[in-house]
Amino acid sequence: MPTGGIEPSAVQPHSSNSPSQHAGSEPAKPSRTEPDPVFDPVIEYLEVLEDMIISEGQKNELDNEIVEKSLALFARLQRVIPSLQELNNGDINHTVRRLILKDLNGFINPFLRLSGEAKRNNRRMLLNGLRDVDSKISDIVSTIEHKDLMELQNKAELIHQRYNSSEL
Repeated sequence: MPTGGIEPSAVQPHSSNSPSQHAGSEPAKPSRTEPDPVFDPVIEYLEVLEDMIISEGQKNELDNEIVEKSLALFARLQRVIPSLQELNNGDINHTVRRLILKDLNGFINPFLRLSGEAKRNNRRMLLNGLRDVDSKISDIVSTIEHKDLMELQNKAELIHQRYNSSEL
């Protein structure tokens, strides 16, 4: 079991293709070749958290509900990040970076260090925190969808103005 929190800056790249990267409704992560200084450390740290949760689950140190909800949240975050890169909103980017590198790190690592009984007694606290993070991600996804809807409306109006058959 980890004895201390892993510093996000010490994260090494991880190349496994976990099933959690393929689930859900957000778009899949597009392949890109250029490094992203904003989100590459975030993605790498999500993979570290995922490995930690899987490892603890395999050692029966975490119950299945915690493992499943944690992995689902991490997968959702990995699917949302490409949309955040495209949105390029500094405030949202900062929020997501803080949420993963500081808040999740400071929340999950202390839980993982607890004894088995303390984990069982405080599991609801962890699950509630995961739910709160998921709710924040839902708010961010709504912001992205609103931006996309506005862009769609603008393009539709432009196309209508350019190609309205009554004006040809």
